[in-house]
Amino acid sequence: VVMISVANEPATEEDSSREYFKGVIEHTRSLTNLPITLPEVTKLEQVSKVADLVDFTALNRYYGWYEEHGFLNKTQEKFLSELTAWHEKYGKPIIVTEFGADTIEGYHSLPSEAFSEEYQCEMLAECCAAFDKMPFVVGEHVWNFADFKTKQGVIRVRGNRKGIFTRERQPKAAAFFLKKRWSELNEK
Repeated sequence: VVMISVANEPATEEDSSREYFKGVIEHTRSLTNLPITLPEVTKLEQVSKVADLVDFTALNRYYGWYEEHGFLNKTQEKFLSELTAWHEKYGKPIIVTEFGADTIEGYHSLPSEAFSEEYQCEMLAECCAAFDKMPFVVGEHVWNFADFKTKQGVIRVRGNRKGIFTRERQPKAAAFFLKKRWSELNEK
């Protein structure tokens, strides 16, 4: 355990969130000396009422998937713009706590298109290239380790497919991309 997260994706733009999370964070600090964070989905222009209370800015972002879907050429630009603005506003190190794309294992497409293993790899490469340009981005956590079942819906084909492994724990192409990336980062 390297840090404590007190929530995931709460509505931190709401006025009542400050008082609530101030109490939660103070109580958590009384229990541990680990850094505290709270992954945000709140956009900068919505103004998080709690971002100054945590030790790290944690952001869940899906540029190239839920936003700018299919436009991987905009992924780096969107990350660079938004993360730089968060860092300038709050002065905290940033961890991108979720990023990724749904992928159907064994589905290939050239040129890449949504749900293909190529698209997932290209999207992750664009995200990581952006993170590498910002020294204040101190961590990245791809969503998700493995595919998992969810309720049925029009945006979920047989569950959440953002895993770099299948539900049966077989690697997708993205697993090899990330293994290479993180091995190279570890060598630096």
